[in-house]
Formats: sequence, structure tokens, C-alpha cells
Amino acid sequence: MKEHILTIREPAKAVPSNKLSDGAITGNGDVTAVLAGSADRVHIYIGKADFWKADGVVEKGKLLGGPVPLGLVEILLPHLAYADYKVEQNIDKAYIKLDLTERGFGASLKITACAEENTFIFELDRSHPMVSASISLLPLEGNDAIVDLGSEQDVSYSIRGFDAPELRFPSYGICALRQISRTVGDGKERIVWALTVRTNHDTAAYKRQAIEYVRDLDGRACDKLLKDHAAWWQRFWAKSGVELPDEQLELYWYASLYAIACCARNKKFPPGIWGTYCTADGMRWSGDYHLNYNYEAPFYALTSCNHTELIECYCAPFNDFLPTARRFAKEFLGIDGAYFPVGIGPLGLETDQRPGTKENGHLFLGQKSNGAYAAVIPMMHWYGTRDTEFAKREYYGFLLSVAEFWENYLVFENGKYQIYNDCLNEVGWWAGPDHMPHGHDEKNPIVSRNLVRMLMKLMIDLSLALGENTDKIPKWQHILDHTPIADTFLHEGETVLRGVDGCEVIREVSLEAMYPIGGIGKYTTPEMYEVAKNTHKQYQIWESGNRFCSYYPMAARLEYPPEEIIAHIHENIEKYALPSGMFRFGGGGLENSTAIPATVNEMLLQSYEDIIRLFPVWDRNKDASFHGLRANGAFVVDATLKGGKIRAELLSEQGKTLTVEAPGVGYVLLTGDGKELPLTEKFTTVDTKKGERIKIFAK
Repeated sequence: MKEHILTIREPAKAVPSNKLSDGAITGNGDVTAVLAGSADRVHIYIGKADFWKADGVVEKGKLLGGPVPLGLVEILLPHLAYADYKVEQNIDKAYIKLDLTERGFGASLKITACAEENTFIFELDRSHPMVSASISLLPLEGNDAIVDLGSEQDVSYSIRGFDAPELRFPSYGICALRQISRTVGDGKERIVWALTVRTNHDTAAYKRQAIEYVRDLDGRACDKLLKDHAAWWQRFWAKSGVELPDEQLELYWYASLYAIACCARNKKFPPGIWGTYCTADGMRWSGDYHLNYNYEAPFYALTSCNHTELIECYCAPFNDFLPTARRFAKEFLGIDGAYFPVGIGPLGLETDQRPGTKENGHLFLGQKSNGAYAAVIPMMHWYGTRDTEFAKREYYGFLLSVAEFWENYLVFENGKYQIYNDCLNEVGWWAGPDHMPHGHDEKNPIVSRNLVRMLMKLMIDLSLALGENTDKIPKWQHILDHTPIADTFLHEGETVLRGVDGCEVIREVSLEAMYPIGGIGKYTTPEMYEVAKNTHKQYQIWESGNRFCSYYPMAARLEYPPEEIIAHIHENIEKYALPSGMFRFGGGGLENSTAIPATVNEMLLQSYEDIIRLFPVWDRNKDASFHGLRANGAFVVDATLKGGKIRAELLSEQGKTLTVEAPGVGYVLLTGDGKELPLTEKFTTVDTKKGERIKIFAK
């Protein structure tokens, strides 16, 4: 297997930053580190998923709440101010390694965020005695933070907190640092430090627990933490992977998934716009859960990547905010159901309240679709896993409230359901009357229509599988049957998708009806599929920070030539990729890390129409393979393309019906009981059993 390592040749420049910084990153899903500083003054910003300033009121245009950095470690190496600088961000093994060399001497620092414990191990090897080294914790003051630096015996610590009556909840956190070992020999010195992180969301005794934990660590315990760390990441990458002839494309598939995995394992505090990679207070857009696509986007590829464990945090904010969303529907619209604003945070926090502005001082941006957009990830998860236990526990309840909202909000006229006063694009408190032709009065946004259709189909399937609320199915089916997919209009001689009623300009967001929503498909809606092709082709946005995460997988579903898709990906890497493998456009952060995995997965394996297609958008003359990608129907697929021939094995996890598109002439399907079926038709459908393995190959 190839190594996946990003190499960085100069110190980070954009630190601190209220967006993504350009430092190397690592993390264990709850705690993260961002490397910054210089060769002689190394800085490591420590973040934690649950460390938020829970302030949701915007004052004088300033967004002061949201996730904030918890700690800052400084390592002084004064003799290496002019050293050659090299960082390796090891994706496979999940660590950062900084190498500094100057005239035959130098230092090497390895930073590991232990996968099974919120402890960092810093391993420093330095030339002795030519290079001196010291470590300290620096205070992060400002923003009304409560800060305390102290020590207890051989443990130094920094505490940062936010606790005021106007905050939704208090947050306190500690970084507790201790030297574990120091050995000298052969002109070298090796120092190992451990830094343990705790917050009040972990335990009320966060300070005592962190100090005692790090005090009890010794060399053997640290070795075990590192061994467990290596094993965790080995298991993680064993779940799925790709081998591509394009090394850069493959590297960024892994790097993008890594960036998400490093910050998405705290089950109550999922990552916001910037993940947990905060190096400043006042992160843009409060670093929150923007529900009109930004929050959902990092999760787009996780089901197809077979990392559904990283979705376990996704639903917590919706479940926590649900009472408020139900109150908003009643208070502002006079109906039952859940009406979500755009900006929310954890534990019921609303992140953008602007008293005295439009929409009752809340950030709805003219959109009614935020709750329905939240259903996109449960939709992907459900059809990819058919996990009834997870669905019932995590998302069925809040989806039921969102469906109730639409049952009451939709208006049935002239044989169709109409959506009034709902904007396709954002129309916020800042917008004047000319911002959009219809302002807040837009009708039938294509994205909302398709979200409603998606939601109703999902609720029907979930209710049948769970045996709950089946009395509602006739109403849901009626909405599904009488809500059009889209209207169209003629533009430059071609029929294209209409964004909202009366609009005759192409609106880029319209294409989200196809991806991630899946409302338009090659076989399920062939005429609309051609219209979507025209729209995508006419609206060339290969460089769009707001659509990188959707426009590219959409291009794969629309069967663009693979070389064209890949060429545009390389252009974006060249222009917008950060040294960490993340992407910095004008807007969103973590959401862009989904673009390459989602696109590559759609090029190698499609199943969004419940039809499995192998290498559907891939040059058959270029060998490639993948293992562990997940398809609709709860099938886990391994496949190889070699010498123009495809060979695949599919594991049926739930015993669902399998439909396969013939990958070419002369292929057969071999069932688990040894029955061989020639794939001579366009599609072949077979019943499967739980645990059955089906093979497809050319005979």
C-alpha cells in the first residue's frame, strides 16, 4: 500500500486565523492540534470539540461565540531560528512530524493525538548540547475568557473558560502538561512530554482528573497509548480505501477523510464550519452548524466511505434543538412541527440572534428548508445501512417533527403542493428589496421541493421498517405523489432547471436537487436527468467554494468524462488546497473536505437509484481498485479494474434485494450458494441473504 503523507516546507503563515489556518493538523476526533509558529518558536494550538463559547447574540456585527481554541503550547528551540523546515503530516498513522536541521545539528518533534485517550504525546529528539529546548503553556486571553496558569508538583496546566449568565452553557477546559522522560546519549537528547485535555463537559472534576491522569503516566503507559493509537488508525483505514493511478487524487481522498475523522468523534459535539481547528476566537459565522448545507456537507461521503461511526455525532444538535424548533414553528408560523433556523450549535444553542432584524431577530435567511436539509445525511445513512436501531435512536424522532412541519406548511392547490415564502438562496437581515426579485416571497424552490420529496419517501420507508406512525403514510405518499420534482425553462436553446417560480436565470443551488438530495437520476427520471445535464453544463462553476462539495459528485452522477472531472479537481488542489490537505475558499471550511471522497466514490461506485454500478465514470483503460465502499441496500463492495476487466465482491449486510447494472459484455454474477447468473440484461436483480457474498466477474 502507498504511503499517504503531506509534506510542508515552511511554517504556517495564516495563524491565528478566524477561518482555516495553513498549519498541519492532527486529532483523535475530539481533541485536535494545529501546528504553527516558527522553527525556533513552535506553537501548537489545542482544540476540543466541546469547547464552545455559548454566546448566540450578535453585538455590533461581531460574532463572538462558537468553538474557540482551548490551549496553546510553545516549544522554544532558540538555536534553530534559521533551520531548514520540514513537516510531514502522516495521514495513514495520524501524526505530525517536524524536522529542523541547521549545519549538521537539529531537532525532530513528533505530535500524536492518541486515538483512545484525550492525551497528546510530544516526542522531541534534539542535538545535545548544541540545541536547547523548553516547553510551556501560554495563556489565551481576551473574549471575556477566564484564564488560569498554574502548576502542581511536576504538572503545569492552563485553564480557559467561558461562564457568564447570558451564555447558553458554561465551558471550562484544562491542558495539563508533564515531562514523561528525558534520555541523553550519543550527542542526542530525547524528551517525551504528555499533555492531557479535559473539559467540564467530560466531567465536573475536569481539573483534578486531567492532572491526576497525566501525573500517573510513565514511559510504559505512553508506549501503550501510542500502540493503541496505531491499531485504531489501522482498523480505521481497513474499513475502506482506494488505489488509483493518479497519486495526487488518491492522496487527497485519504487526506480529506482524515481531516473529518480527526474532529468527528465526540457524540454530543460534532464539528462545525471549521471543524475543531480553531486558532482564534470569533471564528467566522460563529464556526457553527449552518443548516442550509454547510453542516451537512462534511458527512456527505461518510456512508459511502463505510465510516458510519463518524455519523454518530451528527444528529445530536437537532435532537437538542428540537423543542426550540417546535416553538419557532408555533410562534412564528402558527403551525405544528419543527422550524429550524440556519445557525445552531450544540446543546440547544442558537448561534446567530440579531434582535430587531427581520424574521423575529433570528437567522432563517428566508428559508424554510433547514430541517429538511438536515434529513440528507439520515437518508444516506438509512439507505446505506438499513440500521433500524440507529435510525430509531438517533434520527426518526426529529425527522418526524420536520415531516409534521411540511404536512402543515405545504398548500395543496390545483392538484399540486405549493411552497410559499421560501427562498432558494439566502435572503438575510442584511438584504435590501433588490437583493432578489421576489425577496422573501419566492415560491416553489427546487431544492425545497426535492427535500420534501426525499423526506416523505424516507419517512414512509422508515415507518414501515420501524412499524411506527404507519397511519401517516397515506398523507406522506400523497405529498410525494403531488409535489413536482422541478419546473423547467428554455435557456440558450436548452431546457434547464427552474430555481423558483417565475425565475428565468440559472441558479447554481438548483443542482442540489440531484446531489446530495438524489431527486434526479439517470434511470428514475431520465428526462429530468437530461435537463440537469444541460443546467450543469451551462452553469460552469468548477471553482466555487460553496459548491465544491456538491458540484463535483454531481458531475460524476451526470457522467462527465472522468478526465475532465479529475483535471478540475487538480486545478482546485493547485489553487485552494492548504498544506494540511484541507481547502480554503472564501466561505466554508470542513465542508470542502468531502468533495474529493464523494466525487471519487461516485466515479467508482454508484447506487443512489438502488442500482449498483461498478466504475460507472472511470476510464476503463486505467487500472484502479477500492475496498469497503458502501452502497444502497446495505451492501459493502470491493472491486478491481485491471486490464479493462472488472472483478467485484459484494457483502449483503441486511439481506436486501440486489440490482446490478451489467458492467460490460460477458459478465456473470455468482451467488453465495454457487448459482451463476449471466449478466446479459441491462439490469439483473437477485434476492440476497444476510451475510451472503456475491461475486461479479468476466467469464
